[in-house]
Amino acid sequence: MDRHEGYMARALELARRGRYTTHPNPMVGAVLVKGGRIIGEGAHLAYGGPHAEVNALRSCKVSPAGAAIYVTLEPCSTRGKTPPCTDLLIKSGIKEVYYGAKDVNPAHSGRGAGILRRAGIKVRAGVLGRECEALNPAFNKFMRTGLPYVTVKIAQSLDGRIADAAGRSRWISSPQSRLEAHKLRAEADAVLAGIGTVLADDPLLNVRGVKVRQQPWIVALDSSFRVPRKAQILKNERVLIATTRKASVTAMKKFPHNARILVLPSEKGRVSLRALLGELGKLGIAHVLVEGGGRVAGSFISEGLADRFICFVAPMLIGGTDSKNSMVWPDELNAARPELGLRPRLASITAAGPDLMLDLRFD
Repeated sequence: MDRHEGYMARALELARRGRYTTHPNPMVGAVLVKGGRIIGEGAHLAYGGPHAEVNALRSCKVSPAGAAIYVTLEPCSTRGKTPPCTDLLIKSGIKEVYYGAKDVNPAHSGRGAGILRRAGIKVRAGVLGRECEALNPAFNKFMRTGLPYVTVKIAQSLDGRIADAAGRSRWISSPQSRLEAHKLRAEADAVLAGIGTVLADDPLLNVRGVKVRQQPWIVALDSSFRVPRKAQILKNERVLIATTRKASVTAMKKFPHNARILVLPSEKGRVSLRALLGELGKLGIAHVLVEGGGRVAGSFISEGLADRFICFVAPMLIGGTDSKNSMVWPDELNAARPELGLRPRLASITAAGPDLMLDLRFD
């Protein structure tokens, strides 16, 4: 690793401080270097708050004139919730800008680098580019497509079960796995579950044990509008129920006002997931965590709508002939494939107490 990559590696480390508080904006880190030493550091720490470059400059105890800045994402060049960072860098006397990933936001992409170069600042792109690009997959997809990034999460036994025949599932996963699940919720803009999960478990689906800027949206898939008026999910501030035209209009009119109801097209009697993702994107939801049962998880994956699959595997055997499978989709989909099964890319395996946490990607 050369010195440029070393400074960028530090910027990546700083960027991750905004893991739970910046979305749907990207995580960004910045390091200021002058005379071969770091004179300032910063990160984007809160949605709507100062950008990483601003915080790095504010942390300086000496003049940044003539310094170099290493930033994980191309500096912004338009005014949004904050002024453009390109103007600040020019005014501060920065002479060199090294950035990792190109900003995929059409309003910024390539524009910031051009402005800086025209101001006489040396600009180099792509320092630890792959690592910086990988830092914000949800932001990148949302900016490119307008659709949310979809993470599917399952906690299962060694034999691929999520509950026994009676529906018992507490607790398959360890306390450590459950904390990791809350961290996944904290990274998302919305947590989604099917009506089966809502009726069987009556979950809250909110974030606990992790400090967040704002609780995520709670989305319930409910094609026939069966969600109880006293369901725990309704204790959350932002609740969305996705249903179809077969739902009772009377029931919807009598439903609590804190729930937003989306009536969507149906596919084979169920809410169209593609239509739902399109509507969530219009609401500015850039990352959805799917926590439904085997059918909901299987639907997102088999329809090619999942980007990431997190699977917690507990050292437990449930067995049984009528216990619940972790992944369910029609057998004809398997029969139509020339090869057996789907093979997502394994990004990592880590321990979560006695469990394994597998992080898989559908690249």
